[in-house]
Amino acid sequence: MTRPITIFACALGFAWLSAPALGQQATPSVNDMKGFSSMLKGKPAPMTKIPVTPKGPHARTNPHYNLPPEKHVQVALQHLAEGRPVEAMKALDLGIALYPGNYQLRGVRASLFLQHKKYAKALADLEVAMKKRPDDPLLLVNRAQAYRGFNRDKEALADLDHAIKVKPDFIGALFNRGALLFEKKRYKQALADFEKVAALDPHLPAARFNIAVTQEALGHRKQAMKELEDFLKVTRHKGWIAIARKQLNNWRKMEGLPEIKFPPLTAAKDGKAKGAKPEDAKAAADKGEKK
Repeated sequence: MTRPITIFACALGFAWLSAPALGQQATPSVNDMKGFSSMLKGKPAPMTKIPVTPKGPHARTNPHYNLPPEKHVQVALQHLAEGRPVEAMKALDLGIALYPGNYQLRGVRASLFLQHKKYAKALADLEVAMKKRPDDPLLLVNRAQAYRGFNRDKEALADLDHAIKVKPDFIGALFNRGALLFEKKRYKQALADFEKVAALDPHLPAARFNIAVTQEALGHRKQAMKELEDFLKVTRHKGWIAIARKQLNNWRKMEGLPEIKFPPLTAAKDGKAKGAKPEDAKAAADKGEKK
């Protein structure tokens, strides 16, 4: 029987490059990843040749030609933060024209290409970046994503394994490896990765969802239902809540349990979904079952 189940995976951005300690690696949260992805609403600018030396009437006054590579990265990230992805790509193109071997610029541009499924271009940038930083966990995870765009799953898994060996607590690598292992039906190994993610950050709702789905794939549906109930207690994303509610009721039906009548979701002032607690709805459904 085909399972109508979704597994969440993460596309990693280079938001950490904008931190004061440039170049120090930090593990982005799922919210960071989602926020980074949501900035990219337009198409990337077409790749055009940019002169290494300024030309034209404004050549002497354009300050960007004198910026070091890390400043070009910061300019691009600022454009992204303010919803200007085209300008961000132009800033990266200019920076790479000036500093073609810089791993930071290549890594950021590769992450933008990945957001738009431009896997060949992303892979080209990542190969250049990784000549300088072959053991960089973030570059490894993003190259794994590029490989997956070409169905090169064996190479993708090798990169994720390498990233986790270098940084065992790297949530992005563990999360994406778990998703890949799940797709390969290696459910026990996938579950181990998702459980480690949940242990490292108990507030990541996507980890709880993936644990539930993997438990069900292993034949542990009751445990999966409990995990999904826990997921509903912590997530505030309306789309995820809708998916989780539907899946939970599907599993309850399979177990011969009554459907939970969830209250409609309403948007709070802070943009997060509001509604009655899932345990209250479950208690009401279970009470009805006992009558």
